[in-house]
Amino acid sequence: MSRIDASIKSDRNKNRVVVLTSVCLLVAALGSYLIWLFLIKGYTFTVTPERAAQSPQFQVHSGSGFFIENKLYVLGLPASVTVSAPKFAAKTVNIDDDSPSTINVELSPLPATVTLSTNTNNNDIQWFVNQKPHATAKQLTLTVPAGTYTVTARHPAYESASVDIKADIAETIEKTLSLTPVSGSVDINSQPSGASVQIDGETVGKTPLTLPQSGGSHKITVSLSGYEPITDEIMITADANAVSRDYRLIPEQAILNVQTSPSQGLLTIDGNPVSGREVSVEANTEHTVSYSAPGFAAQKQSVNLPPGQTSSLRFNLSPVNGEVVIKANLPAEVFIDGKKAGSTPLTTQLQTLTHTIEIRKPGYRTVSKSVTPSANKLTSVNAELLTEFDARRREGQPLFAQTIGIEFETLKPDTFVMGSAPNEAGRQRNEHQYPVTFTRAFWLSKHEITEAQYARFKGSNDSSKKPVSDVSWLDAARFTNWLSEQEGLAPFYIIEKGGLRGIDPASTGYRLPTEAEWEYAAKKHRRAATTKYVWGSQDRLRDKQGNFADASLKGKQTFTLKDYNDGFEGKAPVGSFDPERGGLFDLDGNVREWVHDFYTLSPPDNGAAKEDYLGSAPSSSHVVKGGSFKTGRLKRLRASMRTGESDAQDDIGFRIARYLN
Repeated sequence: MSRIDASIKSDRNKNRVVVLTSVCLLVAALGSYLIWLFLIKGYTFTVTPERAAQSPQFQVHSGSGFFIENKLYVLGLPASVTVSAPKFAAKTVNIDDDSPSTINVELSPLPATVTLSTNTNNNDIQWFVNQKPHATAKQLTLTVPAGTYTVTARHPAYESASVDIKADIAETIEKTLSLTPVSGSVDINSQPSGASVQIDGETVGKTPLTLPQSGGSHKITVSLSGYEPITDEIMITADANAVSRDYRLIPEQAILNVQTSPSQGLLTIDGNPVSGREVSVEANTEHTVSYSAPGFAAQKQSVNLPPGQTSSLRFNLSPVNGEVVIKANLPAEVFIDGKKAGSTPLTTQLQTLTHTIEIRKPGYRTVSKSVTPSANKLTSVNAELLTEFDARRREGQPLFAQTIGIEFETLKPDTFVMGSAPNEAGRQRNEHQYPVTFTRAFWLSKHEITEAQYARFKGSNDSSKKPVSDVSWLDAARFTNWLSEQEGLAPFYIIEKGGLRGIDPASTGYRLPTEAEWEYAAKKHRRAATTKYVWGSQDRLRDKQGNFADASLKGKQTFTLKDYNDGFEGKAPVGSFDPERGGLFDLDGNVREWVHDFYTLSPPDNGAAKEDYLGSAPSSSHVVKGGSFKTGRLKRLRASMRTGESDAQDDIGFRIARYLN
């Protein structure tokens, strides 16, 4: 190939490179333009107020973007921009897809700082801004928006001063206000006159004395030979620029240091009570010093001290006692001021102070009395001890049993024969006849204990007025003990480790009625002669006699009472039927009832009358009396009918009793 052909070929190659490069640059420029056009967004920022708009500053904190003058170009959102200007608070703007293309930003001007002080060293300058109280301080510092302000400084000892301040934004201003002291006067007199006067440590003359004085606080000292100096502080203000004082000087004093035992008492000097135990007294004068305290013999002493002397005086008072006799209606322990002192009757010596005397006896309410013995006469304390039960009754308070709805009938029985006669129709072999004698009146609950009342014992709530059932004899006894405890009565039953361990026959606490008491209530209470049934001796039922196994139970159990309907298939609310014996309800029906006695088939050991009979020796079961809603045979409604049961049943409940004394 010739050189000419090679040169031509080389030039062609160079042209191709140039063309190719130009095409690439064109494509790149076109791509950049397309990115700019489709991906980069622009936002115009307008800044107010005008003063801030003169030199705004922009800074992108998040997002990819840049500013050209006041226009933001950003690739991708969201973005965060801080806008600021000299003397204005910066503001951050968040930008997202919903932001407008023109964003208005209003910047807040920075406040001015004004510091004001006075030419005095007072910490209690009162500062007013535009005539409104602002602060009380030695110096005032304000942070305020740009504007014009009038600041006034006031102090009682100075003439007020004001200054007008024109504050620009972000400006720092410091100024000092010059306060002029108030001009006043002071007039000082003394009795006697001729006393030396010092004002603020400088001697200025003798009384009487009138001097000009500048405003403010001033310390005044007035002194005269043979007299106690007087120190005072006066204040001259614009409102009170003329101050007058007339001092009465007292002769030079002596110091009396008094020590006393006991420490709490009344100290008098010449009949005037004094506080503290270090006292100034007039010198060269005889004084009578007295000291007394309750329960102690008073003492007095005389002193005469020279001027300026300090002397000590001591009083040791001796206690004074009185005789006290303490008696009670029962032997009891005596506690005086919380400490056991003996037993009643007790004669003792007590200091003539107020004492708390308590007479205590288990099972009785403590009697507490406040007594102040006398040294001149005998003091007697007489206490009547009452059980908590009797004390509440005397006070007219309702018994706890009454508060839960238990009502009682009082029974005062005489001698009667328990059991049934050999010829009584329906008689059972365990209905042994024997006489019983009662020496103690008792209460018997008018109704059987309800489910609601038993629930209180169990710590639960129930409003049912139906008699409780499905309770064991021991649970019934526990209920009576709980009721006794609520009223401060000694429990009748001694229950330990889940079982019955005995009884307290002397207790007047609540209990189950004995079989003898139950039968007396059913057969004889308020009647001239004993009866076969609770309602009498007639072998028939009147309409709605009580809650028994009536026609509603026919086909559900073996025996029902023919042609009888009491209106209830199961248990009825207590009191649903007329009372049968002097206000006693449901003795013959509703639920059968646990009584106190253990059950036995054996007759009593002899025919002698049983006094306050509590039943036979312990056995594995207890006596159950009366009929229930399940009783369907007339002979089982007889008052002498008795069974022995060991377990809770759905038709066995109970009523309660207690001795009156």
